[in-house]
This record gives sequence, C-alpha cells and structure tokens, in this order.
Amino acid sequence: MAPKVKKVEDGTELWPDLPQQLIKMISWQPTLMHNIGDGGVTKSWRSSSRQCNPASKPPKWLELHDDRKDHDTKFKFNITFHLGEHIWYPRRPWPKPWKYYKGFANGSLVAKGTSSRGIVAEGASSPEENYYGISYPNGYESFYSLPPWDPKVPFRHPVVSSCLEKSVMMVLTGVSHPAFAFCRLEGRGRFEKYEWIKHDCTIPDPYCSRSSSEKQNYMGFTNAIGYQGKFFALSLQGTLAVIEAGVDSSDLRITALGPKRVVPCVHSRYFREYLVESNGEILLVFLISRKSANIVDDVEVFKLDMVKLSWVKMERIGDRTLILGTNCCMSVSASKMGCKSDSVYFSNKSVEGWWEYDIQESRISPCPIDKILPPICRALDRTSRRRYKFLENRLPLRVFS
Repeated sequence: MAPKVKKVEDGTELWPDLPQQLIKMISWQPTLMHNIGDGGVTKSWRSSSRQCNPASKPPKWLELHDDRKDHDTKFKFNITFHLGEHIWYPRRPWPKPWKYYKGFANGSLVAKGTSSRGIVAEGASSPEENYYGISYPNGYESFYSLPPWDPKVPFRHPVVSSCLEKSVMMVLTGVSHPAFAFCRLEGRGRFEKYEWIKHDCTIPDPYCSRSSSEKQNYMGFTNAIGYQGKFFALSLQGTLAVIEAGVDSSDLRITALGPKRVVPCVHSRYFREYLVESNGEILLVFLISRKSANIVDDVEVFKLDMVKLSWVKMERIGDRTLILGTNCCMSVSASKMGCKSDSVYFSNKSVEGWWEYDIQESRISPCPIDKILPPICRALDRTSRRRYKFLENRLPLRVFS
C-alpha cells in the first residue's frame, strides 16, 4: 500500500508533507528549503527462486513495494512565501496545481509538465508525456524546461548535484539499461547540447539473482543524493555507488562501490529508506515494518563513512531532529529550532498524524502535531512581527512583478 498523503478537495496531494509549524517557518525563511530532501523508497523482501545462487544460503532479494514514483500523481505546493523576502523578477510562471511531482533535491523541484511549444517527441503520444521542468521555489517561482525525455525509459528519481559552478541533474531509471541519465544545468560549453546523456550499468550486483539473462544481474539504482558535486546512489539491493564527473567534467561514471550492502539490522518484511543530508553528513534512515507495510515497528539511522564508503549505525544523532514525511524529509538543528533532540518524527502510512521515535529510549509513540515544534510557533510570531515592520518600511523601495 502506498503512503497516505494529505489531499485537497480535488484529490491533489500537498507537497511538502511536513508539520504546519515547520511550513510556516520555511515561509519566512526560504533558505530552509535547502534542508528538504526527497521522499523515501519502500522495499520488501522476496523469497529466492531455484535459479538463484546455488549456495546453501543464497542472499535475499529486495523489490520495490508499490512505490508512488511508478505513478503520476498531481501535487500542489504547500508553502506561501511572504512578500518582501526576495525581489520577484518576471519569469515564466509555474502552472498551479503542478501536473505531476517527481522529486526535490538541493532546492530544486522537478515535475512532469507540458512542452511550451506543444511538441510531441518521437515515441510519445502527447506533449506532456516526455517533458519535465525544474523549479526553484525558495522565494520566487522560476521554471525551466528540461530536455525532452525518452518515454520508453522510466523517469524514476531525479537528483541535483550540490556543485553550484557546474550544476548537474541526474535521473535514476531503476533499471540497468540505461541505469541513469544526466544533463548539465549550469556551466555548459558554448557548443554543448542541452540534452540527456544516458549511461548503462554493466556492473553485476552481488546481491541480485542469477538467471539465464545476464542483464538481470546488473545494478539498477532506486535512490540517490547529491553531495559536494558527487552522487551517492543506492541500488535496489542496497549496494552503494559513487557517481561523479570524469577528468574533463563532461561525463558521469561510477567511480567506487561500497564494500557491503545496507539493509535493516533487525528482521523486517518491509522498510522505507530515506537519504538526507544533515550537518555535513549523509544519513540513511530506515522505517521498518515487520508484518504490515502500514505499521512502523522500528527505526534505524546510519551515517556514511566517506572514506570507507561503509554505513555506520548511529546509537545517537545528537543535536538533530529528523522529520520524515510521506513525500519529503528534512533534518533540522534541535537547539536552533527549539525541538526535541535525538528524535525522529514520521507520518504514518495508514492514518493521518505523526509519530515520534525516541532514539535514546528506542520507543515509538504517537505525537500530536502541535507537540513536534511547539517553541517554533512562539518564536515565529515574534520574528514575524519584527520582520513585518521591517518590510513595511522598506516595501516602497522594492520592485515586485
């Protein structure tokens, strides 16, 4: 069962799915948008077949469990930025509600849209079947069309590198041929075409099945995060791959693999994995379900060792609070935001509401939404009044369009 997300009257889902107090804070401080990560990926275990590894104890396989990214779902932006935070330049407006949300990374929102010229590419049945756009919604609405996408290739997980000088978008397909495609958003050469460059993966996944078709052994990636100009991608079976630009910065390639797969330490039937950047580190969070995918029974947090490319389980996360929605995730400083440290908050898949996982006590309990960030509301009210007076005095000096 796919995660349940709050919907408006016409069935359009709201993004981001975060506590309302936090959304208010983001509306006044748009730079917090860079703390938001994409939603997780749900996986489930399946039993081995006779064609698997002939060893006595073959490795278990993982498969995607009814993930929302296999479907086109309409989303509506859930944040209203306050006037005066930024100068609004005349740019191409983003259609509301968006057509279909596809992902968010490093302050960039990707959605499926319609070609402004109504062009239907080869193999597509309509102008919106293969056109995607990228928006930077932190304080202004700017929208840019991405190169036409091949409708025969799955558009699964978009992610943007954190290198500002030569920003690159990579899209994971979930299959091995091609495994990913990329295009350069910034820093393109004068004669460099604005198009997707596809890459196959010919590296066998050691934890995948063995069959008569060798292509089924190659790694397919389902989750990734951009950090310091590199991409850190997880395969369906939990193998970590580092993807980065070559010497001439004109191509992407897999440069390293993690020594071991990463899966929950405890027994599980389903789990949902989130990749989130937190305090200069890459964290991997598992929401673990032992029997039903609608009930979370345990939570595990891992930190990536950048040198060894191994995942280290964290017994404490310190002055951090992790907030995991059904379509996004976020890491905040507990002391700066006034919330509880060493805690993970997540929304339930089957019912509306939020749950708290206390890492120190290893306990999951329901949490009213007004208890997640109660001090923020009071601080926000004071900040809002001061900032409103400041903006009121400066408003005539600003130009809006």
